Amino acid sequence: MSSSTRSRRSTRPALEVLDRDHDRLLYDGDVRRDPPIQPLADGFTSLWMALSWYQAASVRTLGHVESVLEPRQIMPESPVFDDLLRRSETGSYVRQRLVESMDDACDLAFRQFRDRAKERLEDDDESVTIDPENERNPLMRPAFERLDTGQSKALRELWTGFDSRREVTRWLRSVTAVTNGEKPQGAVNDLERSSPLMEALLDSESDGATLTRYRFAVSTLLPACNAAARTLRGSESANVDSDMGKWERG
Repeated sequence: MSSSTRSRRSTRPALEVLDRDHDRLLYDGDVRRDPPIQPLADGFTSLWMALSWYQAASVRTLGHVESVLEPRQIMPESPVFDDLLRRSETGSYVRQRLVESMDDACDLAFRQFRDRAKERLEDDDESVTIDPENERNPLMRPAFERLDTGQSKALRELWTGFDSRREVTRWLRSVTAVTNGEKPQGAVNDLERSSPLMEALLDSESDGATLTRYRFAVSTLLPACNAAARTLRGSESANVDSDMGKWERG
């Protein structure tokens, strides 16, 4: 068996899984995941689904989703916000253009992951059959599954709000692990200085508080999620500056 044949065998399974991951993000969705992935082409039924999609895309594109769709572009004041949330007549066209543009982000992830894909098999002489339809680990890597699950859990806890300041600060400390250490520096102090934000985190009832928590997640957590996906690869580092103030409109 030639070395080129062994190389193709060792890289194909993980790369096929990654390609299928991208199809689910853009076209098919993934109801197996909790929360499910709603495909970008169809748009999102709620703010929560938009937030969840972006976090899932961060993991599955190694953070390169932001090269096409920055976190700020899913803020309510963004020109494409209504299109993403199925609230405009032009939504289908705009989303299709975004899907087409996302090819670039997917290509970047594919190219940067392809060399690491060789590490999946311990014995290159063994032929391994992997069905991308059944693989549950993004990129066929348990580490990315843990990252995805941890980030999704942190976002869900933020989305529903907290009962006490102690819960808030403990949650914020837990964000360090699920963002691979990319949480903005000084986040706790910034949070303590922002009374309106703290009030929103402790208010699980009002729509206004929910929107504030959404803004906080988009401006502060999603950039950290992108950075975490990049640093988990082990070949690219990224720093996330403190951005706590951007949860406010404008």
